[in-house]
Amino acid sequence: MNITHRAAKLAECFARNPWKILGLALSLSVLALWATVQLPVYTSRQALLPQNTDVAKRFNAFLKNFGAASDLMVVLEGAPRSELESFANDLAAKLRAEPEIGQATSRLDMAFFLDHSYLLMPAEGLDKLTAMAKRPIPGGGLEENLSKALSWAKDHPPLGGTDTDLQTAEAGLNLAAFFLEEWQRWLSAESAPAALDWSRLLAKNGAGGMADGYFASRDGKMLFLFVHPKNASGDFEYLGPFVEKVKQVSAALSGQAKAAGHIPPTVGLTGLPAIEYEEYVNIRKDITLVIFTSAGLIAALILLVVRSVRWAVLIFIPMGLGVLWSLGLALVTVGHLTIITAAFIAILFGLGADYGIFTSSRIAEERRAGKPLVEAIGAGIGSSFIAVLTAGGASLLIFGALATVDFPGFAELGLVAAKGVLMILISTWMVQPALYALLPPKLKEINSAITQTVPAGLGKYSGRFPKPAAVALVILAIGCAVFGGVKGLGIPFDYDLLGMLPKDSQAAYYQRRMVAESDYQAEVIIFTAKDMAEARRITREAGKLNTIAQAQSLTSLFPEDSGERLHKAVSIGESFARTDYSRQVAALDRAGLSEKSFELLRAVLENSTPIIDEAQEQAFSAGHSKLVESLENVRGQLSDISAKLAADGEQGRVRTESFLRALLSGADTGLKVIDTWRQAQPLSPEQLPPALRDRFFGADGSIAVYAFPAKTVYDPANLDALIKDVYSISPDATGFPTTHQVFSKAVVDGFTRGTQLALVLCLLWIMAATRSVRGFALAALPLLIGGGWMLGLMALGGIRYNFANIVALPLVIALAVDYGVWFSYRWSELKGHSPLEVSLAAGKVIGLAAGTELAGLGAITLASYQGVSSLGISITLGLVCCLTATLIVAPAIGQLLDSRRKP
Repeated sequence: MNITHRAAKLAECFARNPWKILGLALSLSVLALWATVQLPVYTSRQALLPQNTDVAKRFNAFLKNFGAASDLMVVLEGAPRSELESFANDLAAKLRAEPEIGQATSRLDMAFFLDHSYLLMPAEGLDKLTAMAKRPIPGGGLEENLSKALSWAKDHPPLGGTDTDLQTAEAGLNLAAFFLEEWQRWLSAESAPAALDWSRLLAKNGAGGMADGYFASRDGKMLFLFVHPKNASGDFEYLGPFVEKVKQVSAALSGQAKAAGHIPPTVGLTGLPAIEYEEYVNIRKDITLVIFTSAGLIAALILLVVRSVRWAVLIFIPMGLGVLWSLGLALVTVGHLTIITAAFIAILFGLGADYGIFTSSRIAEERRAGKPLVEAIGAGIGSSFIAVLTAGGASLLIFGALATVDFPGFAELGLVAAKGVLMILISTWMVQPALYALLPPKLKEINSAITQTVPAGLGKYSGRFPKPAAVALVILAIGCAVFGGVKGLGIPFDYDLLGMLPKDSQAAYYQRRMVAESDYQAEVIIFTAKDMAEARRITREAGKLNTIAQAQSLTSLFPEDSGERLHKAVSIGESFARTDYSRQVAALDRAGLSEKSFELLRAVLENSTPIIDEAQEQAFSAGHSKLVESLENVRGQLSDISAKLAADGEQGRVRTESFLRALLSGADTGLKVIDTWRQAQPLSPEQLPPALRDRFFGADGSIAVYAFPAKTVYDPANLDALIKDVYSISPDATGFPTTHQVFSKAVVDGFTRGTQLALVLCLLWIMAATRSVRGFALAALPLLIGGGWMLGLMALGGIRYNFANIVALPLVIALAVDYGVWFSYRWSELKGHSPLEVSLAAGKVIGLAAGTELAGLGAITLASYQGVSSLGISITLGLVCCLTATLIVAPAIGQLLDSRRKP
């Protein structure tokens, strides 16, 4: 007894005992439903990544030690800087009070850094302060000192003979240029500024974007808050409430600012937590949309074509039960779902409907031939069994090949999909006969559009291609497929995860702006050092790399000579306490800038030009071109200020007096800081502010150094150069860029091998099942030709592979293999009919099957998440190509291979 006959007898048995079979199916479904309810869905990206690699182990070790590796970044813009700072401070304070928030940092504690500035400033600066404290204080007020300065400017000694080195001279000129720029700002502003803009000076000394401790863009128009969750898990159970709380608090604070008559800043969220949040929310929304849309479209299509509710039930119920059983089976095999495997349900809907369409159409054909119901069910199942087994087995092997990929997210997709196909096949063969016996569609309800009756004739047409036309069609089809396959080999892979987010993604928008406009970005490199000496080395070497924009560490607070610096700081504080600097600064502030002092100041400025010219000549003679440029810059600033003061008159004096008071306020702050040095004590990590201690010191005492890449890490060339430099400093470095490099290549390499293996297994299976050259060619060539066309159209259309649509080709192979297989078997069955007659007969069922797949998978193109949408576009393109190759090219192939076939 052959397998076809056994399948037919088994189907008859199921049809004669429908209630027993449906009772068994119901029991299995209840059990599967219980298992599905217990099935956890892992929403973290970590669930998709291999955990047995070195980079993953290093990253997980860091998470365990430090609690989190990525910050949620809150971006503020669109308001004056003072309002941005006020809003940032208020927002950070409110966020820290929320239970979901672990830490929120709007700025560094500058008071702490000022109090310990003796640890941060160059050693030469401490020596100069020591000398300054010992130097006698110039007597007299501002007027007297300006008179002395004017006399010196008019009759000064030669400038040469000093022992000032070039670096010190350039630093002094930069400082002078900063104060002159600020003076000009005071003179030209509509209203006098509130304080000196120290960000200009910080930027010139390599610390741009850190004025007053705020994290800012290079132009200072965007501020950034770094927010840590209380629970660092990437699972949406914790990530969702964390991000939503930040949004809620930000919106509430914006509302309060608006109610108070202020224009609140624009608030944006970015960083990896925001990206993962957007990713999950949009994919979850898209999955819901796709499942209901695809189910509705498939049902509508089947009802429209077959015009029978019963027939739709016969197709849908076995498919739905198969999907449910596969989900229940996932609990005892994989143990969980991910956002990728959960999204595959829509694909199973499209694929699973094919088998029910094929079998039910053959049953209907047997009934139309006059066979009794049970016998027709058995004959229909039996005659379609080999074809369905061939197609389903090929899909099962293809998905099984994906399970070999060294990337858990996609390997699990292959495993879940393979078991889904198996369960749908079992459900179709077991449940459909029983259902059909209970709910047989009335023959008059069975639309001939679905039954596979062969056309009575094609009129004056023979139904055969003219041989030259058949040869030309096949050669052209194969040639285009080869061309497409070659072009497909050159389709680039897009490593940019941001490009997969929705087009209106806030996280992607601000992340790209941060890379372009600041020295910060979410994708940070993290070094860990066992002690402070190693942390100093890493910070020093990372700061020299062109691939690193800036390196953040606390090593400057723990210099090697900290003990010596502490001793000097105490001594300087005590020395300044014995001076009269504070009283003199207060006296100058009270006196202000009189008209006579103002005129003396203008005279000093005018007489400074010859001194600058003399210094330029000496610098030029010594070959110091950079120093010449700096002197010329200062000369131009002095000339501009002199011209502005002459033009503005009294307003110039008032503005200059305001600028002088700002300078004196800064000097008074500096003196107060120096006074605190008298009580300076050795600094330990435990004394650091919590935000700094938690970020830079791990639970085991290790020290973190954060390095922000200079360029986007989503460009493979940038990423490879960055990682090469990073590992040259420390092979133990971690962070998103290190995992992204390894896992991206694992995805590309794994899927290349997985797709090749899937195609080979598919072809070998078809060859074994068809057992003839003609049968194999008719089953396989439409798939190969359609796949080649698909790749060619993707290349010509500029579609690039990404982390989502890279699965499109193996999915198309699994989905479209049915078309060629069904056509091959119908060709063998309808021996007395012409190629076009076979195409018309088989095309009814193949078209409906393809229609259900396109309805289900075409819905994916509606997804807002561009990664999912691009997958839908690629699969739709592939299915249309394979369908066209099956219905148009396959008949010509059959005619050439079966030349003696007569209609």
